[in-house]
Amino acid sequence: MKEDVFPATLNTWIRDQLVAGDLGRSEVNRHIMSVYFFPLRTYFLGTSERWLGEPEEIVQGFFADRLAREGFFTEWERSGKRLRRWLITAFNFYLKEVRRRKWRDGRAGPVNEEPVSFKGDPEREVDRAFVVSVVQQAMDRATEMCRRENLDRHWDIFERHYCRGVSYNDIASDLEIDAARAAVMARTAGRKFKSALRDLLEKDAANADVDSEIMALLEIM
Repeated sequence: MKEDVFPATLNTWIRDQLVAGDLGRSEVNRHIMSVYFFPLRTYFLGTSERWLGEPEEIVQGFFADRLAREGFFTEWERSGKRLRRWLITAFNFYLKEVRRRKWRDGRAGPVNEEPVSFKGDPEREVDRAFVVSVVQQAMDRATEMCRRENLDRHWDIFERHYCRGVSYNDIASDLEIDAARAAVMARTAGRKFKSALRDLLEKDAANADVDSEIMALLEIM
């Protein structure tokens, strides 16, 4: 197995949330569902078990079943695996369980105990989906931060320049400001985005060099 670009997920944030009781557990579950829904959906669509149902329903069913289990995170910690690797392993077991239920209910053909197979490179596909998910979460959080601080125009410039590739000169012309000012405003919003991205990576990369993690994200994309 190739070296994973993301260090172990278990960190003080997750541990502290779990120690905090039901409210903390709910916060960890919310974080996992928001960040890992898209990677798991991507993985499911690449497996031999796509026939089991709609991807959204399958992934949501997995979260409902596994995240509610008392020892789920304890088992994960004992495994020593990175969180997304643990989730994929658990998801594979879940897919087999769904397959068996369909067989028992008469909704499938002969019982099949073959391992879940994946067309292509599952690690690469899950990694790329993880990057997309984390970046989208960071974008959403940064957008909200800018709104709260009345930096809507700053965020608009950042988004237009970095996401759509519009030049500062064209943006400045539209907004009737100079290009240098537009660049400064974009950098202000960019710091909000980097802060949100850093926060997400710190939750999912214990004791990591976050700047290196950001570079790894860019390389994967």
